[in-house]
Amino acid sequence: MAEAFLRIERVTKGRVEGQELWQQIPLGPDRVLIARPGTEAEALAPDIRIVGDDYVSRKPVEIAYSPEEKCYVIKDWGTTNGTFLNDEQLESDGRPYVLKDFDLIGLARVQGDMRVLLRFRLSQHTQAASTPEEPVRSKSQKGLAVNVPARRVFVDSREVSLTKTEWKVFECLYRNRGKVCTMDDLTWEVWGDEAAAPELVAKYIQRLRDKIEPERARPRYIIFNPAGGYTLHP
Repeated sequence: MAEAFLRIERVTKGRVEGQELWQQIPLGPDRVLIARPGTEAEALAPDIRIVGDDYVSRKPVEIAYSPEEKCYVIKDWGTTNGTFLNDEQLESDGRPYVLKDFDLIGLARVQGDMRVLLRFRLSQHTQAASTPEEPVRSKSQKGLAVNVPARRVFVDSREVSLTKTEWKVFECLYRNRGKVCTMDDLTWEVWGDEAAAPELVAKYIQRLRDKIEPERARPRYIIFNPAGGYTLHP
């Protein structure tokens, strides 16, 4: 079986018991339960205990290796404020979702922010030779940093979590950075043959600006062009 680990990337309040920020938690053949300790959770004996944050549910998130699928899967067993995989919310009925290298797991979204972020990684010797390296990050790094193969975006050293559609829009802009991406370009690249109204494109542009722009009223990276499109200036 593939060897993997979780890396702790954010804890808004409280802590992961017995662990430090950016520490790696190894995953093995046995299931791992993640929950806030308490009466309800104690019966399930969570392996990763998040203490000091009441927004994190006592109902667990499960990560386990599936011999049938030959990969790790994640399940939400009824958490209160949701479990998110790459910013997409999971159903809370215990159905399995496949985990891939670099996937970002968010626990308990409150007012748009994740209380806990965990990164799923395959161990180095189990990764395919083509697996991309992570971008070099520095606490003092400024501006926009992008790792396209890993689908990771950083603004001033802070990682930005994008949904699948947000990433598709951003990737189109990034591939053509410095050039104008028209509404037609974005529609074709993101939605293909499906018709997408200009209002839908504008909606996702605004979502990206909300996440990456230091000042929403004065965009620095995603600039509207009078030609009828947008240009990314990294």
